[in-house]
Amino acid sequence: MANDFLTEYDLIMINDLASGISDFYFPNGQVDPKVIAEKNGITYSYGKYGESFDGLIECENGKFHIYINEDKVGHQYEQRARFTFAHELGHYYIDSHRESLLSGRSPSHCSLTGFKSRNRAERQADYFASCLLMPDEKFTKHCFRKKFSYQIIQELAGKFGTSISATAIRFCAIGNHPIMVVYSKKNEIKWYWSSEDFPFKWLKYGKDKLPEDTVAGEYFSKNRDPKKTEPLYAMDWFSIRRQDQAETPFFEYALTRGVHCLSVIWET
Repeated sequence: MANDFLTEYDLIMINDLASGISDFYFPNGQVDPKVIAEKNGITYSYGKYGESFDGLIECENGKFHIYINEDKVGHQYEQRARFTFAHELGHYYIDSHRESLLSGRSPSHCSLTGFKSRNRAERQADYFASCLLMPDEKFTKHCFRKKFSYQIIQELAGKFGTSISATAIRFCAIGNHPIMVVYSKKNEIKWYWSSEDFPFKWLKYGKDKLPEDTVAGEYFSKNRDPKKTEPLYAMDWFSIRRQDQAETPFFEYALTRGVHCLSVIWET
């Protein structure tokens, strides 16, 4: 999976850890992070804490407490709140994070969740949340032998109670078809992830500029709101090394809201 923050060891270790916890507590059905917290003696509270954090975990006298900020992530049963809770559990379960909290080196841990932070520990906790809520065996079983379309991402998000962005990133890691996910805001690319076997690794202009002939590019530059999966060519999104690759056909589905756009891109 293409990313600037997590090593191959991170990806393997965190996936094994989180998926194992998920399978232990919830061998069947959707994961409830609150139950996992309760089973481990972790207290928690939902409240309105302004704009200061999405979630926060603190440790006092060896006891852990999780705060979930409803002002930022919504009601406790909403997808983003569930992901944020799972993220905070990542800080508890990942050994180096927990040891920092217990030792007082990190007296409290404010988090910005959803793969937005550029901090490696936050990306580790985000990836933990993704793996906890979407354990690999159940996830891959749902994808087995299915031809990829954006509908698969929607189905998986509904099944696991996760956001489209978190589900698409998880699909990059363990899905049955190579995809790339690009998040842009105000006509600027903020991050992108891809499957390990995705045929192109570099965007047309890197992260410096959103390509103008893409669905996402036209959403911002022409105010054209996409309603369906649309065809395009490799040269529209990617840096092309060989001319015979330029017109390789791809699909893009762009999920848009205000200044935000999440593109899922795959080869036809």
